[in-house]
Amino acid sequence: MLKRLSVKNFAIIEDITVSFQDGMTVLTGETGAGKSLIIDTISLLLGAKADRDMIRYQESMASVEGVLDCPKGIEDILIHYNIPCFKEIVILREIYDSSKNVVKINQQNVSLAVLKNIAVYLADIHIQNDTYRLFQPENSLELIDPKEDLKFEKLKTDYSKKLFSFKESFQEYKHIISGQKTALEKLEFLKYEQEELTSLNLRENIDVELEEQIAKLSNYDKISSGLQESYQALENEIDPLEQIYKSGKSLDQIKNYDETYRQNSEKLMDCYYILSEIKEDIGKQLYSLDYNEEEFNQFIAQANEIEKAKEKYKKSVKELIQYLKEISLEIEMTTNYDEVLKEKEKECQNRFTALVESANKLTEYRKTIAVKLEKGIIEECKDLDLEHIRFEIHFEEVSCHSFSEADCFTEEGWDIVTLWVSFNKGEPLRPLYKVASGGEMSRMMLAFKSYLSKHLSSTVIIFDEIDTGVSGVTAKKIARKMYDISRNTQVLCITHLPQVAAMGDYHKHIYKLEENGRTRTQITDLTEEKRIEEIALMLSGDKLSYYALEHAKALLKEEKRLLETV
Repeated sequence: MLKRLSVKNFAIIEDITVSFQDGMTVLTGETGAGKSLIIDTISLLLGAKADRDMIRYQESMASVEGVLDCPKGIEDILIHYNIPCFKEIVILREIYDSSKNVVKINQQNVSLAVLKNIAVYLADIHIQNDTYRLFQPENSLELIDPKEDLKFEKLKTDYSKKLFSFKESFQEYKHIISGQKTALEKLEFLKYEQEELTSLNLRENIDVELEEQIAKLSNYDKISSGLQESYQALENEIDPLEQIYKSGKSLDQIKNYDETYRQNSEKLMDCYYILSEIKEDIGKQLYSLDYNEEEFNQFIAQANEIEKAKEKYKKSVKELIQYLKEISLEIEMTTNYDEVLKEKEKECQNRFTALVESANKLTEYRKTIAVKLEKGIIEECKDLDLEHIRFEIHFEEVSCHSFSEADCFTEEGWDIVTLWVSFNKGEPLRPLYKVASGGEMSRMMLAFKSYLSKHLSSTVIIFDEIDTGVSGVTAKKIARKMYDISRNTQVLCITHLPQVAAMGDYHKHIYKLEENGRTRTQITDLTEEKRIEEIALMLSGDKLSYYALEHAKALLKEEKRLLETV
């Protein structure tokens, strides 16, 4: 559950800290008081995109911090992202006017993507436009796909891999077809370039190696003289190596009398062995040193040809090697076009077949889930004054027999899903988005949220005016449904309905305050007396009346009586 929310310099919120309890908390207030701002700040904690326009006027940064209980099963996910595990999860978002955006979980800096991956297990948030957006056919999969189902995730991952593999092959296939005509026109030119670059015997860093060889042969006399002098200095009549060896051995004989003698003896012997190796190596170099004028001229000629090629093609040696591979492939595609195309077609078909198989498995599992979902949603809707509802999830038949018709595949699969419903006896099933009123849409969404809350690990569900478009008896049933959800999951609910406000375990009032020419949002917990007044205002408008107060008091008593029977 969300235990505490602290917000500074966010829009018209200056500095507030709000504590929340388990159960159902309702948030009420006039339009424009900042109720949706509270939802916006919680959305930031769940990975919503931040914008510097959110920063309060004349301030340089805004911050939002939330403290939540750590739900069971999330420890492995936190460990995976190297985030410390505690009994609580503390999420911090900081927004700067420089567009800098800081995201921290338990004081560990994380990316926005990591925050989103973790937030799935913490909370579910419903904003005002979600109802209409999600019930559109193109978004239906988002509603029916399970959020915490390992088998589904495995099938979806397999499908994603197969889709990537197929698209990669298909793009290459299209490139071969579109590139053949162009390749034929420039085949002779490509062969000339291929022959020219092949003759250079290119390999990575060959230009650097040639420069070293040319420099070495250009300074042959100097190198030979230097090696001879160095070797002779170590091989003269008074052998310095022998003297170092004798000195070291002499100190070794007296090493037991002073630690310094021992250390110097070891150092001298180290010098002796190192110098001996150097002398031997110099001797080998001197013996192998040879000047071949023909080889020298070949190096110079090869280096010049490589430099010309680098200048001509405006590429480095590494880039020339890659370019040679590319034009060689183009030549092969042109000269062996039928064979290359046939091979690529075979590869595409194999990957297409694997993709279809994976997509079918994903579809079959979705259909299994859909059957359970249909029954569950119907039961939830009956509690929301939709007793005669019939509800079905329709899967459109997909026709895709050839890899050239692969446009039907999307990142989510190839399923096209439509939600069909009938709200009244004797009426046929029709697409939900075509026949549902605003109130029916709201109840359907609440039914989905209620059903899913029983199958997800989210510790808090947030509703922003999900009760839009309903009143009277239906409003009471919506209030009761949200209360039922809150028995297992913390519920935060923004509402304009007095029936919903009366059902909450806790009631917070959001209002605007003007001081020193500035406006700021405040939030306060309502006492029983203030709660009656707030609900009375919701019933009657902007004026309190005796009848509204009595109605509000009766409404609260009625809800308490109902709850006592739960």
